Amino acid sequence: MKHYSIVFYTTTGSRRSIRVNNPNTDLPLPQIAGAVDELLANDVFDPQAGSLESLSRMELSVVERTVLL
Repeated sequence: MKHYSIVFYTTTGSRRSIRVNNPNTDLPLPQIAGAVDELLANDVFDPQAGSLESLSRMELSVVERTVLL
């Protein structure tokens, strides 16, 4: 299983995170960065809890599991 963890800073000084399960990892990095920019431009979180301000980090996690028995 793969997932992106995207963490943003907010205008209240806190952080908000999004997890994207099973992403298309074949997309070019500029296209992924553009999607993150769209999230920043069109804040999807409640502004009273803090609007998105900037990207803190984005990570791709790959989890592998092997069934032994």
